[in-house]
Amino acid sequence: MVRGFALFGVLLVNMYGFGADSIAWDAPIDQLAFAVMHFFLESKSWTLFSILFGFGFAVQLERTRSEGFRIVPIYLRRLIVLFVFGAVHTLLYDGDILMLYAELGLVLLFVHGLPTRWLLALAVGLMLIFPFAHLATPDRQPGEMEDIESVADARAQLEVERQTHVYVTGSLTEVVAYNASAIPAYPLEDINWADSGLTAFAMFLVGFSIGRSGILRNIPGHAAPIARVRSWGLVLGFAAMATERVLATTGGYAVFRTQHADPGVQLIGDLVFAFGTVALALGYAATIVLAAQTPRGRAVLEPLVGVGRLALTVYLTQTLIFTTLFYGYGFGQAYRLGPAAVTVWAVVIFAAQVVACQWWMRRFLFGPAEWLWRSLTYLKWQPLRRRT
Repeated sequence: MVRGFALFGVLLVNMYGFGADSIAWDAPIDQLAFAVMHFFLESKSWTLFSILFGFGFAVQLERTRSEGFRIVPIYLRRLIVLFVFGAVHTLLYDGDILMLYAELGLVLLFVHGLPTRWLLALAVGLMLIFPFAHLATPDRQPGEMEDIESVADARAQLEVERQTHVYVTGSLTEVVAYNASAIPAYPLEDINWADSGLTAFAMFLVGFSIGRSGILRNIPGHAAPIARVRSWGLVLGFAAMATERVLATTGGYAVFRTQHADPGVQLIGDLVFAFGTVALALGYAATIVLAAQTPRGRAVLEPLVGVGRLALTVYLTQTLIFTTLFYGYGFGQAYRLGPAAVTVWAVVIFAAQVVACQWWMRRFLFGPAEWLWRSLTYLKWQPLRRRT
């Protein structure tokens, strides 16, 4: 359920990257849609997804030990297959996260034996790199084409992208050639970026520590500490996001746009955004975990189960769908849809995936991508169809 929730946010934020994150969209409905996305989901979704990756490694480690398997060969094959999935995925969409996860997962294998307090201290240290690296290079965000100072400039830039960007003008072959330069992922690239590889690895460590603690093996028995995580995570997370918005409005702070804040305001904003994002992601997870323990909560959240179990398939098919919507060889809507329109499309796509996943899980044990991943990991074709 938690993974399914995170996947909706991943879809929405990825789709914003095709022009909907521009200040050119200044209609009230667009500004509202962007504010909701940024406040509640931007960075929080992939943070939660990264925490779940680390948590999953802890679960895999426990299972292989209990079943008498050696974790290293199985885990290495799992990472290799994941990297290949990511490389193929990158040829279609250069915002892939799978290659980075495979590379960082290898590092996790080397450090997982450290005491939990060391892992969490390392995670905090890695999270601090972004704010101070950003302070040292404040002039431009990674990947920013030019400083956009006004709505008119932003609209002109969008028009240029509509006329020239390979995603709009290129064939499938040209898109693949353009994206090939993003293989492999570089974990140390853009360390002054809020969503850097170092931050992702920090979340791996947080998730692994949670998994190793065993707290989720007995959720009813640990309801009180999970409730504290829910309360403090939501309160601190929402307070941090509100503070970040105040700094943006009054001090010119921007975490993903051109920076106009003084260095001190920028540092405070980056620290608040980085740690507030983690708090809010943990608050979301704890909220879902506790809600799922009640009949009403489970009924509401049940549709997310299939999406979460088919996470890799869902993630890859999301890309197939939105690239067809945006790219020139499809419907050519890149840099033409604003925040409100993109949000509606994301909801429609995700709703369709929820229905499709429920239909699939009634008939099959794994999603097609999960089945292939599992078969190649264990070097044996796994059963796919459910037996009646």
